[in-house]
Amino acid sequence: MIEWFAVDLIKQAGELIRREIDQHYEVERKTGKGDLVTEIDRAVEQLIVRRIQNRFPDHQIMGEEGTTDTPDTLSGTVWFVDPIDGTLNFIHQKRMFAISVAVMVDGVVEYGFVYDVMADEMFMARRGYGATLNGRTLTNLHEHHVRDAFLSMNATWVTPNHQIAPEILAPIVRDSIGTRAHGAASLELAWLAAGRVDGYITMRNMPWDYAAGKLLVEEVGGRVVSLYGEPIRYDGRTSVLAGSETFVNDVIKHYVIAKWLTPEAKPDLQIVEHESYEEIRDLLVLANPNEAMVREQFQTGRTFKALLGGEIVGAYMLVSHGAGRVELVNIAVKPERQNQTIGQRMLQDAVKRATTLGGQELLVCTGNSSIMQLRFYQQAGFRFDSVERDYFIQHGYDPIEEDGLVLRDRICLTRPI
Repeated sequence: MIEWFAVDLIKQAGELIRREIDQHYEVERKTGKGDLVTEIDRAVEQLIVRRIQNRFPDHQIMGEEGTTDTPDTLSGTVWFVDPIDGTLNFIHQKRMFAISVAVMVDGVVEYGFVYDVMADEMFMARRGYGATLNGRTLTNLHEHHVRDAFLSMNATWVTPNHQIAPEILAPIVRDSIGTRAHGAASLELAWLAAGRVDGYITMRNMPWDYAAGKLLVEEVGGRVVSLYGEPIRYDGRTSVLAGSETFVNDVIKHYVIAKWLTPEAKPDLQIVEHESYEEIRDLLVLANPNEAMVREQFQTGRTFKALLGGEIVGAYMLVSHGAGRVELVNIAVKPERQNQTIGQRMLQDAVKRATTLGGQELLVCTGNSSIMQLRFYQQAGFRFDSVERDYFIQHGYDPIEEDGLVLRDRICLTRPI
């Protein structure tokens, strides 16, 4: 019943868009120059929401344009609605945009619909029943490595941005047979499911962008995860990597992990707040041998530890400096557990927690000889902020010798939260 109700609803919304597309309408900017909304977006969402609420009053709805309250939990049945995915295309090109609707039941997306309005193409998927395009069954994806893949990816991610260092994804563009930016996540995933592109990568999607397309891809044997190989969640913004199993594994292993970016250590890695200095002292001093400085930071900030099977394997501290600036101090990983994956997980955790301290900008500072640390943060989107000359001496701390070099200066980097 839900399937045919949704198809009828989406087709009705498509008719509304085609009827109004050449009329005059107001364009508003939401968060950036490319993040736009029109009154047609809102009218379409209101139409969809109203019909769902009338037919299924106990269902929850998560829509992009905020015509309903965001659900507190994703329990029961939840509809993810993007009335016009690709608003910029809609405004400028009058094509290459879609209505995207997905239905989640008890935490699992069971139905996905992506409707290319101007091409009149309805992509549909029901979990366990495959995917179709205008009623025609889509075949399973062909396996592709990066070197023989035709990609869908926005050029933003290989130019300076706040999400990822450009040099991480640039080699994928270079090594693939071609890359295009289409500007509508749901449609790009639908085209992937239909074999029109071989891979899709983005650093910034919301659940209504990918929920329907993700199911389409999975129903033709594809895989959809975060860029770091983590399972996709439906409670906030995420990166998205999609394609055949071969393509996804190739990207993670030879491009992401090769650049030390994967955050996945083990599924049971937990990060919690920690209060005892002595219990964690040796680990913190690994990252900064100057214990006087470490103890001062511990007393003025908040400390978090990473647990793997109950064992403390890493730690970091957050110190608030006011005016929206929070300093991330001493990401330390236990020597026998030393790898970039645990460090990346702690960094992601720190970014999220810094917002609870009122942070708008995250600051990290390191000694001038710590090239690996600088690279680690730069690849996570941090950019150069300042150099503090003779920092350690001027602040009364004993000089630190590292690899035969006495550290004198401190280099600081920042990134917006």
